[in-house]
Amino acid sequence: MTSPAGRKNVVFLVLDSLRTDRVSTYNDRVDFTDHIDNLAASSIVFEEAVTQAPWTLPSHASMFTGQYPWDHGITQARSYATGDEETFIGHLREAGYTTGAITPNVWITPHKGMTTDFDEVENFLGGADTSLTRHVSKLSTKLYDSLGTLPKRILGRQLDRAFRLFGVDDSCKSEETVAAVEDYLGDREPDEDFFLYVNLMEPHEPYHPPQRYVDEHGVTDESAIPHRQKDMFTKDDIDYDQLRRMYDASVDYTDDLVGRITEALAANDLDDDTVVVLLSDHGQALGEDGVFGHQFTVADPVIETVLLVDHPDLDARREDRPFELRRLYDLIPYYAGLRSTRPDVFGETICGGYEFPENFTGYIPSDQWDEYYRRARYVRREGTTVVKSTAEDESSRYRARDATGESVSVPEDLRQEVDAIGAADTGDDDGPAGDVDAEIEDRLEALGYR
Repeated sequence: MTSPAGRKNVVFLVLDSLRTDRVSTYNDRVDFTDHIDNLAASSIVFEEAVTQAPWTLPSHASMFTGQYPWDHGITQARSYATGDEETFIGHLREAGYTTGAITPNVWITPHKGMTTDFDEVENFLGGADTSLTRHVSKLSTKLYDSLGTLPKRILGRQLDRAFRLFGVDDSCKSEETVAAVEDYLGDREPDEDFFLYVNLMEPHEPYHPPQRYVDEHGVTDESAIPHRQKDMFTKDDIDYDQLRRMYDASVDYTDDLVGRITEALAANDLDDDTVVVLLSDHGQALGEDGVFGHQFTVADPVIETVLLVDHPDLDARREDRPFELRRLYDLIPYYAGLRSTRPDVFGETICGGYEFPENFTGYIPSDQWDEYYRRARYVRREGTTVVKSTAEDESSRYRARDATGESVSVPEDLRQEVDAIGAADTGDDDGPAGDVDAEIEDRLEALGYR
């Protein structure tokens, strides 16, 4: 069929930090993503999907609200949602859908204001998720946001030292996540319409896949592998070959987890009535230009994302038009069957960016401050990407690259376009988020933040 027929359930499966070149659907030299490839065989494969921000919170906020980061204002400078944002999840809920979220990602929590429109939320926080911790979160975040830049930096450095005293939970909780998904799908009523958001964290650092995956991918020296963002600044001899092998091991494991989720859909007779949207919220730098992670770069492997849509009523095909992930806000209701006409979601230009990285001031070395404490904006059109990187003194530098990643001269029209991108609103200090609970702070530290 060429158009959806009737309402469908939706499973929105985010594989955090997954690069396109590590999925066989996008790179036929890869031989360890069979489950994703099987899903892709019956899916619409978006070949030119790009995130609007290279890290989880603003990327998700853009997908949920349809807005750019500088419009919704959920950024490094204000790392929470007010809870008043209009989301496509809220639209599904208003239409009678049951909405659930299963994710160990501490950015997608009630404490960050990102789960307002979900009926059920499983964050695996246990006693850390209470009305008291949420209330304290709101107050502490408003206080933190009211501080000036210098006090924030000082506090950030002290928090970084304090967190080392805690036993850090650096598990991605993947087994728990998939088990919870299996239980959730098994509990659905035959006439129930549901939307389920799932986040698998394995492609995100720190990397601890089961040992058999480590062995299969030839990882021999884990001591040379960075596991947290700060390792980029503190490890003297990073072995990027070993890092890439470990990353591949994590992706291989993630692929098997995806297989368990699709099997659970089939086992509960839900596969013929469910749309599976599989995507990455951003990618990961694995040594390109000496950079590890995704918080300090808008390189192609970081902003280009996986996006597959397996719809029971739609034929499999490749979609090569440029697509901004924020337009999922418009597409998901259509795929769910709430809209009869597909919205026009493709355009010639893709935009994105990030704010000054407040969450990382605790471990940016002073001699590298000017290089990494910067704001970035990017514009892509017809295969050319222009990046504007701005320092604290508002001086900017511009760089351009073509579709192969090679440096090219900056086109004047794209320079003007990237200059026109507005700065994110960081003045709104109303609303929930932040989080002082030790369990949550430990999890943030484990993922390389603070």
